[in-house]
Amino acid sequence: MTWIIIGLILLVAFGPVFWLLPSKRDRRLSTLRQAARLAGLTVELRHLPKLNPEPEDRVSAGGKIREPVIDCAAYSWSMTRKLRVLPELRLLRGTQGTTALPGWVFDPERKRQGEHLDVLLKALGNIIETLPGDVIGFEVSERQLVCYWQESPGSGVELVTSMAARLRRLGHDLNRVDEGVEEEYLDPDS
Repeated sequence: MTWIIIGLILLVAFGPVFWLLPSKRDRRLSTLRQAARLAGLTVELRHLPKLNPEPEDRVSAGGKIREPVIDCAAYSWSMTRKLRVLPELRLLRGTQGTTALPGWVFDPERKRQGEHLDVLLKALGNIIETLPGDVIGFEVSERQLVCYWQESPGSGVELVTSMAARLRRLGHDLNRVDEGVEEEYLDPDS
């Protein structure tokens, strides 16, 4: 009986310590995000709108209104030069909505604007096809390229480093395209 009491006291004393230990999933995500930071990416937790929400995604059983969103990690690459001419946009993986590229639609919550949207989509076409299947969104802003990624269990560090290399290459390409469009746009002879 004494041993049972001692065992219970130890369990109560050390139980919270075991509860605080990271799970296998937490350790894997930590490894992925550390690899991203080492590759020059910034990682934040964000959410994107769900394209085709079910009724239970919009309203709870108790009648409370919900916002249909998908939680994901945003892996961002900061470009060396600000885009001056090319527009900002966010694409979501899916087929319901205004199609931007095969398998990708424009985010319905953001306005698409800018004269050179076709030039930007052409520049994105090759790279965006090579992104992992669990990348559910892609954003181009003035200074950043962002992959909204769900970090599925099969993902490893090598996938993060290849994604960082693709984003870096795309950032340089977009800066070059932006400079070319800006020169053409400002050239009075054309």
